[in-house]
Amino acid sequence: MIFMNKELIINTYEENTLLFKENLLGIFKNNILQYENETDAFKINVANQTLEKENLESLLKISPHEALITLKEINQSFELKIKEYNFSCEKNKITLEYLLESHEQPLKIKIEMSDISA
Repeated sequence: MIFMNKELIINTYEENTLLFKENLLGIFKNNILQYENETDAFKINVANQTLEKENLESLLKISPHEALITLKEINQSFELKIKEYNFSCEKNKITLEYLLESHEQPLKIKIEMSDISA
């Protein structure tokens, strides 16, 4: 198995306002990008255009047609309506934008991947 370690620049926007800019390390393998920040672990599957975001309280899974949140404390899952979902991947850039019924503004995550320089 080949692990492709990547340097990531991740910009998270709400509407067009930058909320966070993070420089993180990730692993890109079999069309799946995995990375973690201080609070969450992320898994983005480029092939089926899905996002998983996990933290201590919950696991959120978003696909083009459905979103599911699982609350760990009570071990229950709830379906969330998706109002908008856009996913693009070209070369070393992934852009994911979604609007859930529980949010007023869409969230956009832009990720730039580059090989780790020795």
